Order: sequence, then C-alpha cells, then structure tokens
Amino acid sequence: MNVSTQIIPSSPTTHGQQRPDNGEFICQATDGLWVAIEKALDNGFGLVFVVGADGALIGQLTLHRMRAALRDGLHLRHTTAAELATPWEDGDSGLPIAPLADSDGRVVSVERRVSASLLPVAEPDLSRNELRNLLDAFLSTWISSTGDYILEFESHFSARVDMTHGVATSNGTVSLHLALAALGIGPGDEVIVPDLTFAASANTVIHVGARPVLVDVDPVTWCVSAEAIERAVTPRTRVIMPVHLFGRPAPMTEICDLAQRHGLFVLEDCAEAHGARYDGRPIGSFSDVASFSFFANKIITTGEGGMCVTRNPELASRMKMLRDHGMRPDRRYWHEEAGFNFRMTNLQASIGCAQLQRMDDLLAMRDRVDASYRAALADLPGVVFPPPLSSRHEPVTWFSCVLVSPEIRPLLIKACREANIDLRPFVNALSTMPAYRRFSRKCPVSERLAACGINLPTSRKVDENVVGRIARIFEQVMSMPAAIASSEAFLRENGM
Repeated sequence: MNVSTQIIPSSPTTHGQQRPDNGEFICQATDGLWVAIEKALDNGFGLVFVVGADGALIGQLTLHRMRAALRDGLHLRHTTAAELATPWEDGDSGLPIAPLADSDGRVVSVERRVSASLLPVAEPDLSRNELRNLLDAFLSTWISSTGDYILEFESHFSARVDMTHGVATSNGTVSLHLALAALGIGPGDEVIVPDLTFAASANTVIHVGARPVLVDVDPVTWCVSAEAIERAVTPRTRVIMPVHLFGRPAPMTEICDLAQRHGLFVLEDCAEAHGARYDGRPIGSFSDVASFSFFANKIITTGEGGMCVTRNPELASRMKMLRDHGMRPDRRYWHEEAGFNFRMTNLQASIGCAQLQRMDDLLAMRDRVDASYRAALADLPGVVFPPPLSSRHEPVTWFSCVLVSPEIRPLLIKACREANIDLRPFVNALSTMPAYRRFSRKCPVSERLAACGINLPTSRKVDENVVGRIARIFEQVMSMPAAIASSEAFLRENGM
C-alpha cells in the first residue's frame, strides 16, 4: 500500500539509548492483558507492539483481539501480551502504525502510516482513566440512573461553566427538550432558533408543541445576532435559543440584555462549545438554562449524554422531577406531572468524569489541529477559514472547518474519501428542508454557509503528516481549470 509515513520515536533512557518498554506503543512480553489494553487506549491507535526482554519484536496486539480475549474469559487467568500477540509478518497491512527495528531486531521507533486505514472526521478520545472509572462504576453495581458518578459529573461540570446546578440527561437533544418543558413552553409559544444548526435545536421546540422561528445567522460569528433576534420577536415569543456553532460564541451579553428588555427566557445550546467564553465568561453561564451534549463526536463525551445547567434552584428541581417521570423525589411513585425518562446512567457519568478531568488537554489538541490546517491551507486560493472574531470572543475548536465553492466541495470530499480520509459537509440550513418548510423564511447567510462548509478530521490522529496529505489533495483538486474558475467566482461573490 502506498502511504505517507511519519516516524514516532520511542522513549529514550538517560543514557541516550532507545527504551521501547517504556514507550506508549510498546509492551513487554510479560505484561498482562490490562497493561496492553491501557497502553492501546492511551496511544490513540488501538494497538501495541510486543517485545521480548532484549527489545526484539514478538508481534502486534490490537484492541480488537484483546476484546475477544476478554469475552472468552482469558482475563480470569494471567494472560500475557506475548500469548495474544500475532506475528507482525502476518499483520494487517492496513494498520495505522508499524514497528521499526534496528540492525539487532530491537524496536526503536514507530512508523505512522497516513491513510493506511480510514481516518474518520471525528472519534472519541478515550484513555485508561475512562476505562478505570467505567470498571469502578460497573463493579459498584450502580449502573442505572443513580450513583456517585452522576452526582460528581453534575457538580463538577456545572461548576466548570460557572453554574450552580447540573441536571444530567441521556443525550443532548432531550436536555433541550427538558429545559423547554421545565420553562413551561408549549402550544402557542414561539422560540427563536438560528437557521444554521443541527436539527435537534428546532425538533425539541416542535416536540413541546411550540413554533420555532428560524433566524439567519451573522456572516462573521456564524451565530444569531441580537439585532436579528429583535426583528423576529413577536407577542408570542417566549424563548431565545442561541447556538454556539462550531465552538464560536454568540454575543451573549447583548442577547441577554435584549431578553431582559422583552421578558424572554434564554436557553443556550452549547452542544459544540464546551470551554468557549464571551466577555470573559464561560459559554453556558449567561442563560436561564444551558444545554450541553456529550455525544461521541463532542469535545468531551459520555457516548450519548447531555446536561442542563442553571443557577435557579427551583428550575433545577423541576428539571430533575420531569427527568424522572415527573416523580417527586421525596415521595416515591407519586407523580405530580406526566414526565419523561431522560436520565443519564452512572456508567455514562463515570466516563464523563474522566473526560472532564482531561478537557483542557482535549481542547488544546483540537486547537493544535486547527492551527496545523490553517498553516497548510491558508494560502491556497479558494479555501476560506472562519472569519476572525473580536477580542470579546474566546472560541474553541469543535471541528476545524473551511469554506469552498459549492461546486468544488463534493470533489474534495470524494477525493479525500478515496484516500481513506473522511470529510463532512456542514449541516443543511433548516429552512431548506421539508421538515421545517412551514417555518421557513429567507436566510441567505445560513444557506451559503451550509452549501460551502466542510468539516475536516479533528482528532488526536491528525498530525502534520495527515494535514500535509489533506493539503496535497486540496491542491490537486483545486488546481483543475474548472475548480480554479469556480473558486474565483466563489471569492468574488462573497467579497473575498
């Protein structure tokens, strides 16, 4: 297979020699199964290379094989890495890394094989910390919606965003639904929603019987502006739902001032913006209630999962009651209202607690990836990065993304897919889709961004070698005569 490569050296000793037994990609033959599992998780590639006492390669060991060993009960005895390893010469040529040995056969470094296997646009970043928490929650037998990890996750996450109450839910969509229901939103009410957002933002408004009022986004922030919201306010408006798209903060100070003047609730959709700030305050801390998602592609994940955060103790209590079938916590099986089963499990929360501890590192990794793309693609004609924001905005990177002409976008996605690299288009503008046509209005900025946007792979596996390969594919596609003409027209039409 013809793939680009990058050399990842093993850990050196104090004497300057390579010591692969301490490397994150290397296991000793005598290491147990759990050591191999934790190293394969921590290195992010899902496999390790097994070496003998002399450092010579014995074979490879993948998480897939280790999972099979666990299912077969091999963990119930002392199973060593050497017992499970398969010879490298029989290995899968599609593995993302390969061992490199010196003249004596000792593994001294690891070769990263760019695009030897599919590079997804996103994947969860899990380590030994999440595994240990999950095992602890499992062994506690508290695996449903009660347990210490739920309380810890709610408390620590709400504090992280400068709110006093957290209400964990089974996913991000139902956290929006729960917030709207707890605020008393229903038939006859209107909720202002940006036209460029994932469908869940509008769906939950419809689910409670209210009407989503779709508003175009600002061409610089890609979020709703206070001015656009003000034009959409009617006597039926009850809630403003700003969405911090791709980690770019909406102007929350201005939106909250507007809401206060009109007597409206503010419900922030922060699904893509964990850690972002505006005017020095965390996103999620401005509103009556804010909603976060912990889906597998989010900045921190619990697999599925969500959370509502608020400073209002009465609202928090109501959300907890509605989350648990409308049952009063002080009177078992007594239901004040017809509530929902929107509860998070203790198993999910155990993963979330570990992810929250790693959140700063995960954010830094995403910023590093975005900076690499900007350095590699910034001078390529026809590729436009998101507009810079004012000093009041402190965005985070959810997906690194670019804009290209609508004609070129499918060609880039196809070319990258043929190279085992997954790119994704932006979500569609809500007003263009059948499910929301009855609520639609003209939203030209949302439609343009939806037609031009590409999400680039944003994960720990994206290094400078990967970015370089993607940049070369972009250059090849965009150097075609038809692509050049399309890019020139795209830049003219958008004043770039």
